[in-house]
This record gives sequence, C-alpha cells and structure tokens, in this order.
Amino acid sequence: MLRILCFLFTASVVAQSPMLDATAGPVKSWEADHRWETIDDIDGRFRIETPGPFEHKIDTLETAMGQQAFHTYFFKVPEIDRAENLIYVLSYVDYPTGAVHQDSTELVGEFLASTEEAAAEALRGEVVYATEREVLGYPGRIWRIDYKDGEASARTLAFVIGNRYYELKTFSLTGRGLSDSSDRFFRSYRYLGGPR
Repeated sequence: MLRILCFLFTASVVAQSPMLDATAGPVKSWEADHRWETIDDIDGRFRIETPGPFEHKIDTLETAMGQQAFHTYFFKVPEIDRAENLIYVLSYVDYPTGAVHQDSTELVGEFLASTEEAAAEALRGEVVYATEREVLGYPGRIWRIDYKDGEASARTLAFVIGNRYYELKTFSLTGRGLSDSSDRFFRSYRYLGGPR
C-alpha cells in the first residue's frame, strides 16, 4: 500500500510540474513576447523604443534654479509576473541657459553624480554600480540602485544635451537577473535635433 501511495504521489507531482516537462520551451518574458513600439516625440526631441505605449505627465518642480517643468513618459508592464522590468521611464527637464550645459564637462559630471546620490536617497537604496557613459557623444552617467532590502532595482542612464537633462530608467525586481530589455530601451534612444 505504501508503494502505491508513493507512486501516486510521485506521478501527481510530475504531472503538475511544468518545469519537469522536457518538451516545454523556456518561458519568454513579457517584453520578448510583444512587439516594441518606436516613439517619436518632437517636443521632447527624442525617439525611443518601448515595449508599450507611453503615458505622459508634466510636473512643476521647485529647484534651486526656480520652477522647472519636469516631463515624464512611462510605461507599466501589465503582466508583472513575466516582466523583465516593471516600469520603463524617460524624463527630461530644460534648465535655464547657462545653468547646465553639455560643454561644461566638469559641471555636468558633478551634476550627474549629485543626481545619482539624490536618487539613492529618495529610494532609500544603495548604489551598486555607477560609471560615466557618453550617449551619442554627449556627457552622461549610468548607475544601478538596489532598494527595498535588495529586492528591487532601478537602472538609470542620465545625460545632458545642451541645457536639457534626460533620464532613462527601468525598475525591476532583482531576482529577475540582468535585463536585456533595459539595455534595448537605453540603446534605442535617439536625439531628434533642435537647439542644443
């Protein structure tokens, strides 16, 4: 009787475990399973690929340089259980002439480093990776912040073109591993010209 119960239990576990099915293919991420969209925004002067349609929000922020209009475009992945990233974000703000300019390498470097520190503080997280990275020849910086006791991660690519500060971000759960979709999102950015 014990052998029969063990056999039935084992057969039941195998039948209910899709991971044990050798013929099943790997589960694709939500992003890999959907066609990405190319977004052209003339006002924002950017082109970017995103796994879904952006929502656009404008906030007025009080800064040391006065009130600034902070534009945020974002897409929340609808199926978080299969998502490489939960949220994709592109933000930009135009600073007054002379406040921050791409040609002032030292000033831009300090500005980006302080932005990274402020982001870590805001998320109550820890910067686990940061380095300078040019974007299309413009000064920039990339960093990753782990937060929520290491359970969540925010990757940011920030750069300055003229007096405009851009920030591309992805938010994910750290258990998902490295995100090809974050890399694709970051690499797809293109500047559409205009005043620098």
